[in-house]
Amino acid sequence: MSISMVFDLSEKLNEFIANGAPWDEIFLIYYTNFFLYYGVQFSYLLNFISVIWFTSKMAGNTEIVPILSSGVGFKRFLRPYFISSSILVLVTILMYNFVLPVSNKARIEFEETYYRVKVNKSNFRLQVTDNQMLYFYNYNASTNRIKRFTLETWQDHRLVNSFTSEIAYGDTLSKNWTFENCEIRKLGAFNDEVRYYENFDTTLNFGIKDLIFRPNIIESMDYKELNNFIKEQELKGSDDVPKFLLEKHKRWASPFAIFILTLIGVSVSSKKSRGGLGINLAIGFGICFLYIFSMQITTVAALNMGFTPFLAVWTPNIIFSFIAYFLYLKAPK
Repeated sequence: MSISMVFDLSEKLNEFIANGAPWDEIFLIYYTNFFLYYGVQFSYLLNFISVIWFTSKMAGNTEIVPILSSGVGFKRFLRPYFISSSILVLVTILMYNFVLPVSNKARIEFEETYYRVKVNKSNFRLQVTDNQMLYFYNYNASTNRIKRFTLETWQDHRLVNSFTSEIAYGDTLSKNWTFENCEIRKLGAFNDEVRYYENFDTTLNFGIKDLIFRPNIIESMDYKELNNFIKEQELKGSDDVPKFLLEKHKRWASPFAIFILTLIGVSVSSKKSRGGLGINLAIGFGICFLYIFSMQITTVAALNMGFTPFLAVWTPNIIFSFIAYFLYLKAPK
C-alpha cells in the first residue's frame, strides 16, 4: 500500500501542485481514504496471503503434524480459521456498504477539486421519465453549457410536445435552467402551436447533476442509496446500469471470497515442503493472479458481451470453490 501511494503521488503530484492542493489535505484526506479504499478492495487477498504465511510457518516448525497425529481432525483444525474468516467477512460487508462510501465521498471530492479533468459529454440520449426523452449534442463542464438541447414528451407512442434550445445552462445545485434561442412546439392533430423565446428560465424535474456524473460516484453511495440509484437509472434506460450492478454485487461477492481463499490457503500450505515459505507464497500469489484475472474476464464480459452482472461477479467464487474443495481433499489429514 505504501509503494502504491508513492507511485500514485508521483503520477498526480504535478496536478496537485498546479491546482493548489494543500499538503495536509493530500495526506490526511486523500491518502488516508486511499489506503482505506484499496485495503478494503483487496481484503480477501491480504487475508489469503496472511493465511498462507501463518500456516506455512506452522508447517515449517512441524506443528501441524503433531496436531493431526493427536487425533484432531482436519475439519477441527480449520475451525479457528473459519471463525476468524466469519468475523472478517462480516466486517468487510459492513465496510463495503456503510463505512467505505463515506470515505470514498471525501476521496472523490478531493479528486474532482484538485486532479480530475471535468466531465464532458457528447451525443447524449436519456429517458428522464416514462414519457420524456432528452437529447443534446455537447456538454461543457467548464461552463456548464449544453448545446442543442432537446426535450420530447410522448403520449401513447405519439410525440405531443417538443422543447429545443440552442444553448442551455443548468444549475449544479438545483433544477433551475436557463435557455437561449429556444422553441416550444405543441403538436396537434392538424396543426402545431409554436412559440419562440430568445431567453427562457424554468425549472424542470431534473437537474444537471442528474444527467452528468462520473460512474465512480456509486462508490460514495451506501447500500440503500445504491439500490435506489440503480432503479432510477434503469427507468432512465442508462447504458451504465451493468457497471452499477457490478458494484452492487461485488460488495457481497468479494467478502465471501475470504471463505474460499482461506480454505485454499490452508490446504496448500499445511504440508511441509522443501521450498518452505517461499514456494507456498509463490503458489499463493499465483492463485491471487488467477482469481483477479478471472474477475477481469467476467467483468469485461458483463460490460461488453451482455453477461449477467450477478453471474459475472459470482462466477470466480463458484470456480474457485471447486478448486478449494479439490485442494481440501488433497490436504494432509
